[in-house]
Amino acid sequence: MIRSLARWSFLFVLACLAPAAAFAVPLSQQVVIPGDSVDMDWSRVPEYRIVPGDLITLNFGPQENSTIDLYKPLRVRPDGRISVFPVGDVVAAGHTARELEGVLVDLLAAEFKNPRVTVEVSEIAGNQVHVMGRVKSPGSYPVSPFMTTLQAIARAGGFEDDAARNSVIVFHRNGARTVLVTRLRLGDGIKFHELALDQPLSRFDIVYVPRSAIGNLNVFTQQFFAAQAPTLNTILLGWELFNLDRVFFVPGIH
Repeated sequence: MIRSLARWSFLFVLACLAPAAAFAVPLSQQVVIPGDSVDMDWSRVPEYRIVPGDLITLNFGPQENSTIDLYKPLRVRPDGRISVFPVGDVVAAGHTARELEGVLVDLLAAEFKNPRVTVEVSEIAGNQVHVMGRVKSPGSYPVSPFMTTLQAIARAGGFEDDAARNSVIVFHRNGARTVLVTRLRLGDGIKFHELALDQPLSRFDIVYVPRSAIGNLNVFTQQFFAAQAPTLNTILLGWELFNLDRVFFVPGIH
């Protein structure tokens, strides 16, 4: 087992280093590319969307006969909603902060004259990905920026000897009742140094490493979520109260 893990680790490191060696050029010919800092056009980065578990703060501005702003911190519930007086429950998950401001202003306009509210995401829910199946240490792990599926599996101790490395499944929750499913041929990616066969992960993604190749991915997905329902609702962060309604497959991969 130790020899197998060592061999896998060597291949993974080799896969990471090979492209750099293949395209190496003299220092005099290299072009310096600025990093993702102030030189990056951050206006093109998609706005953050609220998810269950986030702590948001509503700022209603100064109240009558006062110069002090009224702040109300609210934790987004597992069902994606917050409770706002006097309108009641409002769906917050899935919205950007600016979108939620517009929703709240429209709702509050029925009760107040010229309502104002600013939404601030004060605390982001835990950044985790969940690695399950034939890995040495299944569990939930912090997701770092630009983490890939192979890196998450490495964080979970690497593949077990009997893992189906060309049928690794990634489940990405892209809606309240929908999931995006990708099947990755990571065994080929490691063997042939094809890093394009790897995939970046988002927080809450589930990486599942099966024991054998999966035939009908649609049937497998339905069965997987039916079997994992108690775990999804009580253990896996980001999958609370999930009821599968639609499945989307990534073209050309599954």
